[in-house]
This record gives sequence, structure tokens and C-alpha cells, in this order.
Amino acid sequence: MVLTFAGSTLYAVPASGAATAGDPVAAIQRQLVDGRGVRITQYRTFNSGPASGWERFKPVKGVVGFGDGKVVATDLWDYQVGEAGVRDICIGDRAWEYDPKHKSLPSGKKWVTFKWPCQLRLETGYLRLDRPAVLAAVLATTTTTKASGTYDGSPTTLHEGSITFRQLWNVRPDLRGGSLKDEHGEWRIDWRLWTGKDGLVRRAWSRWREPAGDEWKGVTDGQEWFGYIEDVRYSDWGMKLTVEPPPAAQVIANDKVRR
Repeated sequence: MVLTFAGSTLYAVPASGAATAGDPVAAIQRQLVDGRGVRITQYRTFNSGPASGWERFKPVKGVVGFGDGKVVATDLWDYQVGEAGVRDICIGDRAWEYDPKHKSLPSGKKWVTFKWPCQLRLETGYLRLDRPAVLAAVLATTTTTKASGTYDGSPTTLHEGSITFRQLWNVRPDLRGGSLKDEHGEWRIDWRLWTGKDGLVRRAWSRWREPAGDEWKGVTDGQEWFGYIEDVRYSDWGMKLTVEPPPAAQVIANDKVRR
């Protein structure tokens, strides 16, 4: 079966040499090879204050492409943005965006392209699953392991625990250059990972207070932080995948778009 999208060609074929061991770190690393990928569905819930409580955003759905031991491309629909959702293709540092309700593009143009710091990663919240040191550090904080539900057709084992931002930035020093400061060091990220017998993560969940919320203390109902829950489902690990740019004739540069 072949599924064709404007920017991606997907073949439902398992990766050769798929992981058989139960170690999630090794299992995911074995997947990060040229021409392969995984399908994701991401749900995010946001707590903006006591008055509004928890609000669940519309999902992000699509595919993530691998190569050379890392994530190299994404093709995702974000249904929280725009009237009918927005599709973003990211390859390297180049992004293309398709908004089916965009009203100001010239005739024949469907995509806007621009340079953008594409988030080429597998993660839930701050927890990078595609970085061995990060995933190993997360799993080292496991407090509970038990049999759980079936995802992507695979019975899973649930691992759950809690990791501090300080433990996390020891393996992700890049975080220290952002919103994380020493006073956030003991803040915790609660996490859950559901893995199949092959070790591959079928579902990843995390909940945390967002340190960047400190910048807006008191803005929303006097709350001094914002909270997030992120829940990501992974399926079709090892699918054959090539993410390609949209047809050049349909593309216009962002700085050429009439506002």
C-alpha cells in the first residue's frame, strides 16, 4: 500500500534489522536510519490559570523522518492553528507552510517558504527520545514498571517516574541557555513511557510547570507559572519515508507575500 501526500511518499514497510531487544535507548537509535520514519499524534494540554483550568489543544499529526542517527525532517498538520489547521514541512533549516484558508497568496501558490528553526526531534515536552543520553537519564529515574495497554497493535510496558530540570540539563546543556535558571533546578517533570516488547516507545507522556511562565507572573489570575501536559503516540516505526519539499511552482517566499 502506498500513501502519497504533497510533500511525502510513505510506504508501510517495516525497517530492515528492526530492534528486537527491550532496551528503549538502543531500540530507538536503531530506527534512526536514512529513508525511515515514524508516524506521530501529539496532544498538548495547557493550564493558564485557576479561572480557565486545563485546556486541551487540537492535535498535531504527521510523520517524522530519520537519517544519520537523527531526525532530519518532519511533515505535520497542526490543527490548533488557522481555521482548518496548518501543514508544515521542515527539512533542515527550511520550512514550508500550507494553510488551506490563506486568502492573500497569488494565484497558483499554495505554500509559503521561510527559514525557521525547525524542531527536528522526537520528544515529549523537554524529554528528547532521540538523544540516547537524555532518554537514558529519564529511564534512570523510573519508579514504577508494569504491564499496560496496547498501542499500535503492541502490548506495552508502562515505565513512569519523575526527573528534575537539574538532572535533565546535565544531559541537555542546551537548555541552560534558554528559560531554565538555577531556581528551576528542583522543579520536576513527571513522565510515562509505554514501550513494546521491541523496546520502541508507543506512547510518551509528560507533565511539567513551564519556567518561561515566570516572565508573566501575575498576568493570568495571579498564577506564577503555567503548566503543560504533552501526550504523544508513535506508530508505524520503521516505515519507509521520504519527506520532500512541495512543488516549486506552488511555493512563494515569505517576504513576497502580500499582507
